Amino acid sequence: MIGCSSFTIETEDNKHLLSRTMDFMIEMAEQVVFVPRDKNFITSYSCQDEIEVKYAFLGMGEVSNNSPILFDGVNEQGLTGATLYFPGFAVYHAEQRAGKINVSPDKVIPVVLALAKDLDAVAHLFANKLQIMNDSNPTLNTVPPLHFIFSDTTGKSLIIEPGEEGVTIIEDSIGVMTNSPDYHWHETNLRNYLSVSPNQHQPVAFLNKTLRPFSQGSGTFGLPGDFTPPSRFVRTAFLKNNAFKPKNEVEAVSLSHHILESVSIPKGIVITESQHSDYTCYSAYICSESQSYYFSTYGNQRISKITLTDELKNSKDYQQFKVSNEEDICALN
Repeated sequence: MIGCSSFTIETEDNKHLLSRTMDFMIEMAEQVVFVPRDKNFITSYSCQDEIEVKYAFLGMGEVSNNSPILFDGVNEQGLTGATLYFPGFAVYHAEQRAGKINVSPDKVIPVVLALAKDLDAVAHLFANKLQIMNDSNPTLNTVPPLHFIFSDTTGKSLIIEPGEEGVTIIEDSIGVMTNSPDYHWHETNLRNYLSVSPNQHQPVAFLNKTLRPFSQGSGTFGLPGDFTPPSRFVRTAFLKNNAFKPKNEVEAVSLSHHILESVSIPKGIVITESQHSDYTCYSAYICSESQSYYFSTYGNQRISKITLTDELKNSKDYQQFKVSNEEDICALN
C-alpha cells in the first residue's frame, strides 16, 4: 500500500520546490526516466488513446510497453507533480469517452507533465480534457487509488482528487498532502493542534510548586508521532510552517530532506494486512526553476541530482538513469 507525504516550499531567492516521500512495500526507486519532446505514448491500459509530448520531462518511474509511468517529476516549463495513495476515496470512470484523453491512474503524472506548462493548464486539463479510467496496473494487478499534487514557478500548488462527485480541483491549499481522508478533512484536522508551537513553555505555578518544562521542545508536546496519514500531514504542515526559510535551492533541498525524515518509515515499522512492510523507498526534492530532480533512497541516503539540461531536453528518445541503492559513505580516514 502506497503511503507518501508531500509539501511545497519557497526560498528567499524565489526558488520553488515540491518534495515527497514514496512509501511502498516493494522497491520503487530503480531509475529516473527522461521523456523527450514529440514522443508519442499510449495513455491508458484499456484503450489506444495516444498523446504527443509537448514538453520534455523527467521523474522517478519506468518505461513499460514504450510508455512512461512516473510517480513524480518536472518538465521543461518548471511544472512539477507527484502522485500519492488515496484509498477508499478515489473514484474513476468505467467507460471511455470520445473527445477525452482517457488515462490510467498511474499515467496521470506523465500525461500532465507532457501537456501542461503551468497550474492554469493543469486545471484546464482536469476540468475539460482528462478522464481517469478504472484501469488495473498489470504489474500490481490492482487499480491504484490515487490523488495528485502539482506546483510551478509561482510556488502555488494544485491538488487533484478524483471522487464520487467527479474531480475536485483544490487551488487554495497549504501545499501539503498525504493520503486518505480527503485534503479538506486534513486541513480541518489541523485545528486540533493549534497549541503546538516551536516556542518553549514557561514555568507554571502548581499547588505551591513551580513546574518547569523538561529541557527543550516543550512547545511541540502533542505533535503526533505515528505514521498514519493524518499524523504525517500534521507533522509536515507544522515543520513547513515553522522551519526557517531556506536562502537558496541547496538549502531548500537540505531542509526538505530533514522535514521528510520526520515522516520517513523504516522497514518493519508499518506492516500491511498482507504481512508486507511498507517503507520509504525514496524521497524526492524537485525544483521548478532549475528543473532539477533531487532524490535519496532507503538504501542510499546521499542526495543525487538529475537536471533537464539543454542537451538532455534536446534528446530524441527515452533515457533511463539507473539508481544506486547501495549506501554511499564518505570515509574520512
